Amino acid sequence: MTTLIDVLDTAVKIGLGAVITAFATHWHSKQKGKSESIREYEKRHRTLLEQVAEQTEQLNHVYLKYWALVVEWIRFNKNGKEWPQSRKDELEEVKAELFSTFGSLTNAESKLLLVGEHEAYSKLRELGEAVVQFRRSCYVDKETLTEEEIEEKKIQIKKLREDLYKMLSETYQTNFA
Repeated sequence: MTTLIDVLDTAVKIGLGAVITAFATHWHSKQKGKSESIREYEKRHRTLLEQVAEQTEQLNHVYLKYWALVVEWIRFNKNGKEWPQSRKDELEEVKAELFSTFGSLTNAESKLLLVGEHEAYSKLRELGEAVVQFRRSCYVDKETLTEEEIEEKKIQIKKLREDLYKMLSETYQTNFA
């Protein structure tokens, strides 16, 4: 026969089980939400680093087009030949493209600051400044310009680019592996 104590005992056990289940479910949901937030942040961080790399490569591509045209002019000039007008026109287009590419470089800098990559930001600024100095000191119609001078500057820019990518790669691999 079931007594009042047995009923109360069973009710307390069921109630306690329900409370424990509710607490465990709440705790699990909270932990899962935090985990999803962390994964979403890491995904966004990774995406921003990839965008920075793409924007840096845009600058590098345009800068190398400019470099190639200036080297071509040096060689024409050294051989006493006149540089074709079509190449001069192309150089003007590349100069405009180089100028506009710096807008995306500024965008990349802001992304690095946004995700707290201050060292990579500084390296990207340094790379941008090196390209600006290259453009200011290596140009068509500068009679004293030599291939050796232009090659030295190219090597310096290449080193800065490699250093930047090394930093980005370390962050990418450390944070998201």
